[in-house]
Amino acid sequence: MNQKRIADYIRSGIKPAEKIGLELEHFIITADNKSAGYYGADGVEAVLLELSPNFERKIYSEGKLIALSNGKYHLTLEPAAQLEISIEPCESVRETEEYYRDFLRLVEPALKKRGYRMETYGYQPYDKAEELELIPKERYRFMDRYLRTVGHFGVNMMRGTASAQVSIDYTSEEDCLRKFRLANVLAPLFAMITDNSPIFEGEPYPGRMVRSRIWQDVDPARCGIVPGCLEHGFTIDSYAAYLLDAPAILIEEAEGTVYTGKKTVREIYKDREMTTEEIEHILSMFFPDVRLKQYIEIRPADSMPIEYTLSYAAFVRGIFLDLERAEKITGIAGITEKDVVSSRAELIKCGFDAVVYGRSVREILAELLETAKESLTMDEREYLPKMEEIIMSEKPLKDRYTEGRG
Repeated sequence: MNQKRIADYIRSGIKPAEKIGLELEHFIITADNKSAGYYGADGVEAVLLELSPNFERKIYSEGKLIALSNGKYHLTLEPAAQLEISIEPCESVRETEEYYRDFLRLVEPALKKRGYRMETYGYQPYDKAEELELIPKERYRFMDRYLRTVGHFGVNMMRGTASAQVSIDYTSEEDCLRKFRLANVLAPLFAMITDNSPIFEGEPYPGRMVRSRIWQDVDPARCGIVPGCLEHGFTIDSYAAYLLDAPAILIEEAEGTVYTGKKTVREIYKDREMTTEEIEHILSMFFPDVRLKQYIEIRPADSMPIEYTLSYAAFVRGIFLDLERAEKITGIAGITEKDVVSSRAELIKCGFDAVVYGRSVREILAELLETAKESLTMDEREYLPKMEEIIMSEKPLKDRYTEGRG
């Protein structure tokens, strides 16, 4: 019953257009290089309150303002008051940029008057995660409680990380599954080229892709690669079953947020049909590298400055506009989940010198870049140079920061 309900909800995302969605998380940093917490006269809540007249919808938790929406984009807070902008699906990267610039026009004066600034990194560059306070949201307190029991980096993930997420549409069920598989195969490569995490827990991080490493040890039941997703028999119903057979952690009821611990979603809803709101909540409680909703959410990228984020969005968009060519480049037909996991390890170890899926990473990325160039319109192609610069120089932003401090 509920497996079909969830699968049908995802299928309802099928649409003829191929728009692009973008979410970008920011750290709010004070003049003395500390995280601006949520509370206090000049906390992040005060910033949201100042911005609120510009937004039609205001969302509260425990009597505190935690989110704003104007129909074009939404401002929400991550667990330690990281500020996320989620831009509604757009026809082009150019349109996405226009909405982001509008966001800057509103938020920058409110930050500047307090001596604050926004910074974009994959991991918190100044504070240690355990020192950061959670915002007033029961969901995050329950997640924090649960994730401390199932992995080593739940605290770091919630309080210390920030991402850039690109969403793409699917035009049929077959198109959805093909794109989903390809996105999972490309996820480790996307994580490598967007590596922007030079600092971990207050110290320079000597390795690569620390945010990717954190996510692999948060909760195996809801992170990493979705089990079976590269097998030919995998369907949207299989994704629904993956959700149902894992712990929910928490659910939303009329009386508020209820902690459910290790009870599976299937157990919780065994006697009744899930509502649309319950389905949407459960979808939001899983964090694989690639997430299915009514669109495909590609999650491995670190938060980056906007010019790099838009370039990455254009790069992703261009790859998936020529799905057949991208599938040939990766040789996806013979790739297994084990191959994806080992490719991530190889990229962490060797970077651009790695060989993954039987090919040189340099060759794969160069061919994907060419695919994107040829797939995009002339206007969107103009966004690619920042990603091209990273790929051709073989230096993600993390390496440039390290060199600059060296």
